[in-house]
Amino acid sequence: MAPRSKSASPRSIWTRKADMLYIAVLAMLSIFPFFLDFIHYSPIPLPKLFHYPIDWFRAEYNDPLYTRDPPFFKLFIIVEAVYMVPMSLWCIRGLVKDSKMVPLHLLVLSTHILSSTAVCGVEMYYTKDWPQEYLDKNLPGYLIFGGLSAIMWADMYLRTKSALMGKIKSN
Repeated sequence: MAPRSKSASPRSIWTRKADMLYIAVLAMLSIFPFFLDFIHYSPIPLPKLFHYPIDWFRAEYNDPLYTRDPPFFKLFIIVEAVYMVPMSLWCIRGLVKDSKMVPLHLLVLSTHILSSTAVCGVEMYYTKDWPQEYLDKNLPGYLIFGGLSAIMWADMYLRTKSALMGKIKSN
């Protein structure tokens, strides 16, 4: 994708199918942590209603990361709260507005998502003394999420490279 000239008007989001997919992924990244990851770290007691999604997820998938809560996972949750959710929301707005800075920010964000998903997926899959049926049940989610992150990373790398190469040639 060639970079837009300074005088070009923003393209409509409805004409950019890949960007609409990224908005859907980023919306999930912005919403799911509030229902799954942040619940047990709330500074105030939450009504039981707020615990249903995480309780269902633990019962249905029995993901060792959520059941055993390893120390690195707590760090990932902090990074979600401080960086990933706010940046995802900013990128959604940037994609809608067709901001020129989005590819650079999404390149960094997708690198984080891809690497943290890989770490969590490997940790989950190689958990010893855990029923294989639960590990196999969790694996598709990690693979799909990792795959979407890899697609986003490759696209943002190419967009950033294209924009930078255009700047280098014009100088």
